[in-house]
Amino acid sequence: MFQNYLIIAWRNLRRNRLYSALNIGGLSISLAACWLISLYVWHELTFDQFHDRADSIFRVITRFKMSGSDDGLALSSEDVGPRLRQTYPEVIQTVRFKSVPVATVRKGNALINESDLYQVDSSVFDVFSYPLLFGTRTALNRPNSIVLTKRLAETYFGVADPTGQSLQINNQLYTVTGVLQNLPTNTDLTFSALLTWQDAPPSDEAVFDTSCFTYILLADQTKADKFRQKLYQFDRTQVLLRVKALGYDIKLEHQVQPLTELHFVGGLYDDTPKGNRLYLSIFSVVAVFILLVACINYMNLYVAQAIKRQQEAGIRKVMGAGKPQLVSQFMGETLLMLSISTVLSPLLLLSIRPVFEQLTAIPLIMPPVSFIAIGLGVVGLVGLLTGLYPALMLSSAQPVRVLKGQMYGAGRQWVRRSLVVCQFTLSVVLLIGTLTVRQQTKYLQSKDPGFVKDQVLVVNVPADETIRRKMTVLKASLSQNSRVGAVSLGLNPITLDGKAGIIRENNGQKTEQMVFFARIDEAYLNLLRIKLRAGRNFNPAVTSDKNRAVIVNESFVKWMGWRLDQAVGQTVKTSAGDSLDQQVIGVVNDYHFASLHNRIEPLLLYYRPDTPPNVLVRLKPSDVPVVRSAWARLVPNHPFEANFLDSSFQQQYHQEDKIKTLLSWFSALLVLVACLGLFGLATYATEQRRKEIGIRKVLGASVTGIVALLSQDFLKLVGIAILIAMPLAWYAMQQWLQQFAYKIDLSWWLFALAGGLAIGIALLTVSFQSIKAALMNPVKSLRTE
Repeated sequence: MFQNYLIIAWRNLRRNRLYSALNIGGLSISLAACWLISLYVWHELTFDQFHDRADSIFRVITRFKMSGSDDGLALSSEDVGPRLRQTYPEVIQTVRFKSVPVATVRKGNALINESDLYQVDSSVFDVFSYPLLFGTRTALNRPNSIVLTKRLAETYFGVADPTGQSLQINNQLYTVTGVLQNLPTNTDLTFSALLTWQDAPPSDEAVFDTSCFTYILLADQTKADKFRQKLYQFDRTQVLLRVKALGYDIKLEHQVQPLTELHFVGGLYDDTPKGNRLYLSIFSVVAVFILLVACINYMNLYVAQAIKRQQEAGIRKVMGAGKPQLVSQFMGETLLMLSISTVLSPLLLLSIRPVFEQLTAIPLIMPPVSFIAIGLGVVGLVGLLTGLYPALMLSSAQPVRVLKGQMYGAGRQWVRRSLVVCQFTLSVVLLIGTLTVRQQTKYLQSKDPGFVKDQVLVVNVPADETIRRKMTVLKASLSQNSRVGAVSLGLNPITLDGKAGIIRENNGQKTEQMVFFARIDEAYLNLLRIKLRAGRNFNPAVTSDKNRAVIVNESFVKWMGWRLDQAVGQTVKTSAGDSLDQQVIGVVNDYHFASLHNRIEPLLLYYRPDTPPNVLVRLKPSDVPVVRSAWARLVPNHPFEANFLDSSFQQQYHQEDKIKTLLSWFSALLVLVACLGLFGLATYATEQRRKEIGIRKVLGASVTGIVALLSQDFLKLVGIAILIAMPLAWYAMQQWLQQFAYKIDLSWWLFALAGGLAIGIALLTVSFQSIKAALMNPVKSLRTE
C-alpha cells in the first residue's frame, strides 16, 4: 500500500512539474537557510564546551571600585591564581595566560611579526583539553619551551614533527616541545603558540599589575556561589590590606565567571571579542520566519494545485476509498517533496557556505549527530503539520459536489488569505529591520568622529623602550620628506592607554573615578585636526608640560563641574597623591576615542613623546613605502607594521556590517518565498474565477480592467500585512537601537519604503498570473456552459 502511494505521488510530481518545482525549490531554499542559521547559532552557543571539564573552569576578573566609579577588567594580577590555590583546597589547579605584546620571529633572514602568543603555566594542559598532535602534557615544564598550533608549526617547519627544533622569538631561543591541533573557532581565548611562564620581578604594587588572564579549575562538587563568598573573604583578608598598605583608597575585588559563559559576558576592559545574544535572537527569529513562510507557501501552492485534483479525490471516494486512505496518500506526496527538499538543502548549504563564511568570518564546522537528528526531527514535524491541512481539505471533498464541478473549499478563502497576510507581515517586518540596520550602520560609519581620519597611517611601535626612544629620530626623518604631511608620536586615537584615578570635589564632597588617558605629543592635535576649545597645545620648550600639564576634553570639564572659560589653570588631582597632580593647559572638543556604541567619556591627554606606542603619519596611501624605508633603516630587526586609521575606524562596526549584509540576503530570500505563496493564491483565484473572466471579456471588459480586478484583492492583503508589520517592526527596531549611544531616528520613510517594496513586488507577482488569465480566450472557459 505504502509503495503504491509513493508511485502515485511520484507520478503527480512529474505531471505537475511547475508546482512541484516551486514547492520543492521553496522548501529546499528555506531549509538550507534554516540549517545555515542553526549552524551559526549552535556555533555561538557552544563556545569552549569542547573542554572535558568546561563546567568546572572559571576565569578570575578584577574590579576597581572607587567612590564614583566601578570598572571591571578581564585581567588579574599574576599572584591571584597561585594565592587562591594555596588558600582554598577546592581550587584544584590554576593557569595564567599572559600576552606577549610583540613577537618577532626569525625565519632564515626574514623577520615575521606573529600575534596571539601567550606565556602560560605548565598546568595549562591539566585545566584545558587542548588536543596535542606531538609532544606530551608536560611539554611546558622546562624553561624556554614553546608549544605551537598546527598552523604555526607548518608555517615554520612544514608537516613533519618539529619537536626538538628551535625557534628564535624576540632574540631568544625557544625549543619546540609540542604541537596542538588548531583551535576550534568557538573558543573565547585564541592563540597561535604557548610559551613557558616567566615571573615578573617582585613589586610592592604587584596587586595592581593586572597583566594576565587567570583561570581556575574547581572540584566537581564545588558550588560557584559558595566559592564567590569565599572569594569575597579572600579580597578582604589578603587583597584590600595590601592595597591600604600602599596608601590607596581603592576597593579592589575579584569575581569568577564560568568559562562556558564568557563569550556573551561583555563590559570588561582588556577582554577578548564577544558575541551578541541579541543578534543570535534576531537570526533565530529570522530562521523561524523563513520556515513559517516556506510552510505557508507550500500550503497555498498545494491548495491551488488541489483544485484540479478534487475530482480525483471524489472518484476515489466513490470507488470505496476512506478518508484515512486519502489523507495517507496526500500526506505521502508531502513527505516525498519534503524528503527531496531535505536531500537538496544540504547541497544548497554547501554551495552558499563559502559566501556565508566570508561574510561572517566564521568557519562552519560539522555539528554532532545529535544536532542533525534534532534538526531532522523538527523538519519532519513541520512537514507533517504543513501537509495535514491540504490533505484534510482534499479528503473532505463531497463526491457528488466535486463530480458536478463544484470546487470544495471556495468558502474557506479567509484561511488562505490569512496565511498570505501572515507571510507578508513577516516579510515586511524583516524588510523594515534590514533598512533600519543599513541606515544605522551607515550613520555609524559616516558620523563625524571629531577628528580627521582619512590618509592617516598608524604605525605600531613594539613595546620595547629602546625602540620607542628611536621614534623621535623617525619623526625628524619623515618630517623632512615633502611627501609627508605631518608626523606625530602618540596613541592611535581610537585606542587608549588606560585609566587614572581622578578626585572630583563637588559641594565639599570628594568622589574618585577612573578616567581614560592617552599619551600624545605637540603635533598630535594638528595632525588629527582636533580643535582646541580653550587654552593652548603642548609646547616642548615648556619644561612643566612634560610632567605637570594636561589637556582635557569637554566631557571632562562638564564632569568636573567647571565652566569652559574657567577650565584652563584648574588642578586635576589624582588618587596617587599630590606629586602627580596636573594643571589643565587646554581643552579640546569631544572626539570619539571609542565606538559610537558608547557615549564620549572624560579624557586626559598627557605629553609623553619619549616612548610612543604609535607613530601617526599623514600621507597618501601610495607614499607608504616612504615610511617603510625609513623604518627599515632605523629598526632593521623589527618588521614594519601599520594600517590606515580610517580602516581601523570602520572595523569597529564590522559586526553591524556583517548583520546588515546577512539580513539583506535573508530578507530577499523571505520575500522570494512569500511571493511563491502569493503566486499560488493568484493561481487558485484565477482558476475559481475563470468563467467569470470569460463572461466579462465577452461583455467587453479590457485586459487592464481584468488585471486590476484580479490584483486589487491581493494588494489589499499586502496592505493589511503592512499595517500589522509596522508597529511590530517599530518596537523591534527600537529595542535593537538601544544598544547604541548614538543612533538614528526611525523615520517614516523607512516604513514607507519597505511598504512600497512589498506592494511593488506583490504587484509584479500577481500581475503575471492576472495578465495570463486576462489574455485567455473566453471560449475555453465557457465551452462547457
